[in-house]
Amino acid sequence: MKTTFTRVGLAATAAAAVFATSNAHATNGMFAHGFGTASKAMAGAGSAAPRDTQAGAINPAGIRNLGNRVDAAVAYFSPIRKYSTDNAAVFINDREQKSESNEFLIPSMGAAVDMGDYSLGLTLTANGGMSTDYRTNVFSNGRTGATGIELQQAMLGLTYARELDEKNTFGITPTFAVQSFEAYGLQGFAAISSDANNLTDNGKDYNYGWGLRLGWLHEVTDATTVGITAQSRMYMTNFNKYKGLFAENGGFDIPPVVTLAVSHKYDDKLTINGDYQRIMYNQVASISNNLPNVQPFHTGAGGSATSQQLGGTDGVGFGWQDMNVFKLGLEYEYDPSLTLRAGASYNTDAFEGSETLFNILAPAVIDTHLSGGASYKLTDSLSVNFALTHAFASDITGGNINHQGVALLGGSGNVEDIKLEMHQTDLEVGLSYNF
Repeated sequence: MKTTFTRVGLAATAAAAVFATSNAHATNGMFAHGFGTASKAMAGAGSAAPRDTQAGAINPAGIRNLGNRVDAAVAYFSPIRKYSTDNAAVFINDREQKSESNEFLIPSMGAAVDMGDYSLGLTLTANGGMSTDYRTNVFSNGRTGATGIELQQAMLGLTYARELDEKNTFGITPTFAVQSFEAYGLQGFAAISSDANNLTDNGKDYNYGWGLRLGWLHEVTDATTVGITAQSRMYMTNFNKYKGLFAENGGFDIPPVVTLAVSHKYDDKLTINGDYQRIMYNQVASISNNLPNVQPFHTGAGGSATSQQLGGTDGVGFGWQDMNVFKLGLEYEYDPSLTLRAGASYNTDAFEGSETLFNILAPAVIDTHLSGGASYKLTDSLSVNFALTHAFASDITGGNINHQGVALLGGSGNVEDIKLEMHQTDLEVGLSYNF
């Protein structure tokens, strides 16, 4: 069995290089709405009852209940993003633009092996979300060409899980993370950058880091299980090519996440899953810092203190705040071969209307998802799984702090009523093999 796990681990590690080049996808801010085809079919619910090896990401303790198993899947992800404004004469060139990059393929995979007294798992996951591609220049600066940013993320986790007693199971997943980032067309922000040479158009840059995921499952009764998952902050190296863009000289850590979940087996066929998740964007300055925090913009290029400029220790971010996510999922065993799933989720807004200008680059305005899917056993060992999610169209409209940042960058006048819009479709298909 150890040889089998070693082979699986080597294969997964080799795949990580290819996996890391895939575009990351996101619906809850910069995080995917779920990990694993079964969870995604329930709008991300199921942390108290993991069904596949992405348990290493949603609740590491769940690896212990999977036996010996390998999962692989690919998702077709299509986010449709646009902005519009009623005044394109000051700092924004076009009244309306749609991001052109709308189709992505996202792979995932994982393995679990029962070692007797404990289980081991290996999981590859992706998330992200700050990715846009406007084909003409958005911000006034005399430059021609496209404007956008691209963030890609991949995480490789090794899980250890075991029972503490008859009612409690614990799991831990040390996780290695890699991110790539590229920005282009942001020369209009040079006046408020602490390092304009490392603000934009420097090609792809990479950073690396690590963190921990901890999971616990408690069997309250034969029918009800509760779970807790905590993902630490992922401490990443800096993006040196973009230290004039991101706060703290190019810092861009991955925020911590806490999930509380319950799973109740209503009868022999129906299981009800509910999750509450809190994503702590406020812990990362480059994501959470906002324009009002870097006053006074209007007194000079980013204020009198370099620390308040783009790239500074208290520099401008995207103004994202902590997000609460509520998920409800249903699982119905139609017969021994077919399991049906459905779910819905709702999350609070990532940012307020006062932050719409900078978030043209990352219009994370989705708040409601509806999902469905199924697993079908082709043989006793092999199953096919799918999940389809639609993130309903949502928008945020806001007037920016035009008497400060926009007046500095665009001269006299106002840029108001910037409207950000998005809707998404995610279709994932995968295979599971029990051995």
